[in-house]
Amino acid sequence: MNNPFKAYDVRGIFNKEFFAEDFFKIGMAYSDLIKQKACIAYDSRTSSPMLKESFINGFISAGNDITDLGMLPTPVLNYYGLKHKMENVMITGSHTPKEYNGIKFFDKRGVVYNDRLKLIEKKYLSSDYKRANFEELGKKSKDDCAIKEYVENIVSRISLKKSLKIVLDHGNGTSGVVAPQLMEMLGCKAVNISLEPDGLFPNREPEPAKNNLKFLQKRVIEEKADFGCAFDGDSDRSVFVDNLGRVIDGSKLTAIFAKNYLEKNRNSYIVASIDMSSAVKKVVKDNGGIIAWCPVGMKNIEKGLVDNKAMFAGEVSCHFYFNDFYSFSDGILACAKMAQILSNGNKKLSELSDELPEYFIRHSKYSCNNHEKKLEIFEILKKELMKKFDANDCDGLKFFLNETDWVLIRPSNTEPLIRLTVEASSKKSMDSMFLEFEGLIKRLMTN
Repeated sequence: MNNPFKAYDVRGIFNKEFFAEDFFKIGMAYSDLIKQKACIAYDSRTSSPMLKESFINGFISAGNDITDLGMLPTPVLNYYGLKHKMENVMITGSHTPKEYNGIKFFDKRGVVYNDRLKLIEKKYLSSDYKRANFEELGKKSKDDCAIKEYVENIVSRISLKKSLKIVLDHGNGTSGVVAPQLMEMLGCKAVNISLEPDGLFPNREPEPAKNNLKFLQKRVIEEKADFGCAFDGDSDRSVFVDNLGRVIDGSKLTAIFAKNYLEKNRNSYIVASIDMSSAVKKVVKDNGGIIAWCPVGMKNIEKGLVDNKAMFAGEVSCHFYFNDFYSFSDGILACAKMAQILSNGNKKLSELSDELPEYFIRHSKYSCNNHEKKLEIFEILKKELMKKFDANDCDGLKFFLNETDWVLIRPSNTEPLIRLTVEASSKKSMDSMFLEFEGLIKRLMTN
């Protein structure tokens, strides 16, 4: 039996690593586990409509009802589930290439499944699910109100003092069905790129990585826009381009959002992924906040947000969580929040970015033969480094050499890799640190 379950969701290449019939069985396993009504949506990928139907058929064959919301961004689905108190399921390949697809599972708060994902996987692999009797089959219904409810919630709670011009890069994903109308209702002028949903992604990859955003950068300059915003395939992430056409990294964006929250909410918690820049640590401290470090990954950040009753959370990957609204990542809400910050303030995005402390950061990864070797090497590293440094081991091993300079060594969750990240206040220090710890990793790999 195929097993497309990964650490955080179901994902793989359609018709190679999983098939439509697998989604039918996963639908049955999920339905048998939750034993209640759920709602479902899907992204713009070519394979998504058929996979959605396959999942629904499996779900109702196990005896529970399901509401089909149609093609939507993931955060719109999450908000519908939150408002209507329903578990929710998204058929999406997120930021992966067009031939991929998958499933994300969320609870009634819109928080991604953690331990329950393993329970679904176990039921699926063992075929431990019940089929309903004919009289007890579930029913499929449809609801076209999800977008309206989502937009109304944001528009009622965000106001702008002046109009902005924004370039929106939808990447032919799902944001095009929501973000333009939302930003226009907030009073902005939206210039749209790659607006039409298209599962072949003809204009750029669904991943809004810096190398995929050159056209967005160009359009921001041409339009003399206040900023640009690019979404991933299912719109739970957003990457920003400032008014000078520069892509702003996730750490700087986290610092900008965090500072804005702390201006009115001192002594509040801000959650950040363990690989975040020291710029975030400094901004949070300087503005009277408390930082809570969390392991990389959506389920970890959401847990940290809830556990710490934090105002806001951010990841280097540009997932942003605004807990005054809800505790799930939302790229479209992030765009509206950025518009609010710029409209209600007197600084441009380039100025907000440039006033942040600047550090030098470098990433690398080292391939091991297998997962066992990866874990063996990491355990040796951990034992050796914990003797020398006061390290945070919530996700890999992160330790500071001084107030700003740090090292993070992590075993990959999904691949036989060890990842190294170093950050320092000067390039010379960064290069020196990198050579030292890369040498340590390589030495252990050759032993």
